[in-house]
Amino acid sequence: MKNIDQIIKKSLENHELPYNEAAWESMSKRLDGTTPSPFYRKWWVAASIGTVLVGSAIFFSLNSQSESSKATEHNTPIASETNTTAQTNSKTENRLNSNNIPQTNTLSENQTASNSTEKVEEGVNLHVSNEIIEATSSNGTNSTQAVSNSQKNEPGNHGTQSEQKTYLPVLLPQTSVCVGDEVEISNPNDALSISVVQNNRTQIIKAGGKRVITAANEGVIEIVSGKTVQAITVNKPNDKLYISVDPTLLYEDGIPAIRFTVSGNNTPVHWSVEGKTPYETENGVLIVHPYKDKEISVSASSKDLNGCTVVEPKMIRLSEDYNLNAQEAIDLNSSDSRVSTFMPHALKERKTPFELYIYDTKSGRVIYKTTDASAGWNGVDNNTGEVLKNGTVVLWKVLLGNPNPGEPREYKGTIVIKTQ
Repeated sequence: MKNIDQIIKKSLENHELPYNEAAWESMSKRLDGTTPSPFYRKWWVAASIGTVLVGSAIFFSLNSQSESSKATEHNTPIASETNTTAQTNSKTENRLNSNNIPQTNTLSENQTASNSTEKVEEGVNLHVSNEIIEATSSNGTNSTQAVSNSQKNEPGNHGTQSEQKTYLPVLLPQTSVCVGDEVEISNPNDALSISVVQNNRTQIIKAGGKRVITAANEGVIEIVSGKTVQAITVNKPNDKLYISVDPTLLYEDGIPAIRFTVSGNNTPVHWSVEGKTPYETENGVLIVHPYKDKEISVSASSKDLNGCTVVEPKMIRLSEDYNLNAQEAIDLNSSDSRVSTFMPHALKERKTPFELYIYDTKSGRVIYKTTDASAGWNGVDNNTGEVLKNGTVVLWKVLLGNPNPGEPREYKGTIVIKTQ
């Protein structure tokens, strides 16, 4: 019997069954589908997921605490929220651990777990951020700063503080001026400056200030208030005046007169005269009375179609003095009394009270005196009764009792006696 056992044992040891591929594949499928996972693998997967959730919650809680500490000194709501988040994560971990997790996770199961983790993390972060804003506002500290920071992050809220300032419009005295005109511009704003731009040059008018601007050239003056631009048009005169005058001194009723006329447009003309030379106007004609001046400067001005002032100057020089239109010599041999006697011709026409004096140049004595314009001096020294010799020079002086405006009261000159 022992030999039989050994024979059978040796036979079995050397026996080898042939390989059946179909049988092995069937056995492999049965092992993959039915073999249960070991118990320790379930706890390892649950612990990994729980660790990820808790770590994420702690990370976002710490970030929220750091941001909240900068905006407010009270961080009690953050700690409360962190505890709430930790409890939520703990419940989530327990719920996951209570389920039976298969040994091998498929791709869809891993994606589901990842999405669930992200949703939990987003929910924690959003909830903590809202709690920070609400807690800061309810505490009454830095509430304005918290709201301002949240508004800065809102889309479309990109305006700066300077852009939000409102400028008051400038009340322009006029929108059209002429070259040479002056415009006073006032800044109505209490805290904002405005700019005045002319010929690429900018002038600043401070808040509440004002400035007189001279329109220097034809073009535009711009008043800039923030983004608002107001304009004043500067026009150049487009007309020209022409002054006509006869420089010959005329005597109208014994009074000197020079007449100036103007042409160029049909608008009224304004005349002006330099110095103290008296003048008057009559139907647009300028009449100047040069009692003493030999050089006369006048100007005419009027308005063109744009309302601009057109100015035309004129200067003339007289060839003679007025001096009561008195002659400088008398010819005692002439039969014409106007030549043989001395009496200023203006006194004969003016009919104004006067006193005429004739003086001896050597002694200074008065040799003749009269208040009658018809009684001219005939060359006789009333002190001696003698006729002065040929070539004798005497002095004369006239004192007016009622001189005209701008006229001197006294006139004087010399007379040469001619007897041959």
